[in-house]
Amino acid sequence: MSWLRWLTVPGIHAGSLLSEGWDAYRGASQWNEVPLLEPSLGLALGAMLDRSFTAATNILTGVPSPEEMRRFNSEAAAMRDFLVDGGWLDDPAAFHPEPPSVEQWTAQEGSTWIGPRRRPFQHISWTSEYEPHPGEPGRDHWLSREGNRAMHAYVLEHAGGPRPWLVCVHGFAMGTPLITLNGFNAKRLHEDLGLNLIFPCLPLHGPRASGRLSGVELLAPDYLNLLHTFTQAVWDVRRTLAWVRSREPKAVGLYGVSLGGYICALTASLVSRLACVIAAIPMVDLTAAARDNEPWIFRRYDREFEVDWEVIRAVTHVVSPLSLAPRVPRERLFICAGTADRVVRPNHARALWRHWGRPEIHWFSSSHVLGMMHPSVLDFVERNTRASGMV
Repeated sequence: MSWLRWLTVPGIHAGSLLSEGWDAYRGASQWNEVPLLEPSLGLALGAMLDRSFTAATNILTGVPSPEEMRRFNSEAAAMRDFLVDGGWLDDPAAFHPEPPSVEQWTAQEGSTWIGPRRRPFQHISWTSEYEPHPGEPGRDHWLSREGNRAMHAYVLEHAGGPRPWLVCVHGFAMGTPLITLNGFNAKRLHEDLGLNLIFPCLPLHGPRASGRLSGVELLAPDYLNLLHTFTQAVWDVRRTLAWVRSREPKAVGLYGVSLGGYICALTASLVSRLACVIAAIPMVDLTAAARDNEPWIFRRYDREFEVDWEVIRAVTHVVSPLSLAPRVPRERLFICAGTADRVVRPNHARALWRHWGRPEIHWFSSSHVLGMMHPSVLDFVERNTRASGMV
């Protein structure tokens, strides 16, 4: 079966790629409370691009050996038992201790292209100080990632008096200044709306990455790796918020995209003093996303690549935004999602919307990869930062 590692789905979901495009073209919707699509060739191509993106990332990751899969499953079972013994499945919030404030950091001047011209930014960093719980399975392996133990962030700060700050949490494969600042349209947020911005780099991304693609290690079916990634990500974002508060801001908001939407939604269950929380095209159900995007080899040869999804759901329960109640009032919570999204399907945004008590949600006709380019997304962000007193 070793030859399967090199055939790792040149056409992962090849059949579904066409069917997804056809559904988008004819305006089909298979989820209740999700608007029907506005049929167009552009939507069909966007949906097919999403599935192609999934295929490409799986090709980059490769297929683990059956021995690796057995190890992943064994470690996940050990983690479930650890969480049960610690009482964290009954109290997921207790799994996330309060992080210390940032006392020391370094700052370097940098510049990158934002739109048609280069613009300066500050690259700040500090020691993350995150450590898995004593005795937690996979603790030593996680801490051996030296490059991941430093926290990095990019800052766009106006001179003069105090301003509102927006903490922007990026998505998968982002984390470098060029991609991250342009992905969030930093020019409009910083220059046109007058916000101070900070972009924390998530674990295993950007300068913290150890693979050939930012965040690529998250694609392997190593669920302890995912658990530690999300736990450290929330820890780092909470410390970023503390760093921002030390600068005496007028207000602080949180804005996350895709994977960043997941982290923001989870952070909103642990932090209360936020002017707004905006989750854009958010992933919130890790198990559902993993099953939806797993390579066809895993399904066809399930005897060798079988995953105990009940164990995985238990392990990821402590880092699920749907496991904890938000501590931010409903009128400060906002969601936007694409109706043709085929990487993080619309049922994720719908589940978060229900869990959050049905706050304002904006559905737009676009896919995932192209979603942040949709003009209505930034209009939605601007409107709700204004409504929250940020602008």
